[in-house]
Amino acid sequence: MQTKEEVLAAMKAEIGQDSAPGEWFLVDQPLIDRYVAISGEDTWIHVDPERARKETTFGNTIAPGNMGIALMPRLSKDNSAYSRYPRRYSLNQGWDRIRYLSPLPAGTRIRSRSRLLAVEEKRDGSLRVEVEFRMEMEGREKPWVTGVKVGRFFY
Repeated sequence: MQTKEEVLAAMKAEIGQDSAPGEWFLVDQPLIDRYVAISGEDTWIHVDPERARKETTFGNTIAPGNMGIALMPRLSKDNSAYSRYPRRYSLNQGWDRIRYLSPLPAGTRIRSRSRLLAVEEKRDGSLRVEVEFRMEMEGREKPWVTGVKVGRFFY
């Protein structure tokens, strides 16, 4: 395992660089339904495809925006600086600047991309890490969700 000093040096060298994109992942109606069953975000625009086709311009139901944040760890674990660097454990301190830039219709494929924004050693020896995440939609210019995850890595 790399030492904290090696991780810190590698992270500092990576600041500002986009990650490789993650694998494409289909967000279909059954997945939306499973998320809604847990979250309680059961408004018709998420769960009633027939009504959504008739009453919206999206052509289908749309995924709840918070679902994008929930999917972020799964879709970014192979390409994100937040997931890639070793540590004993980490704590999620929250999200900054979360934005839902475009609705995500059911049946759309998404993937993650990230960018390490900052890393700072704290007095307690931990590293404070900020990583910007984007959930890209296949065939669309605007991402579905963007946000900056803030966390601490402990060694």
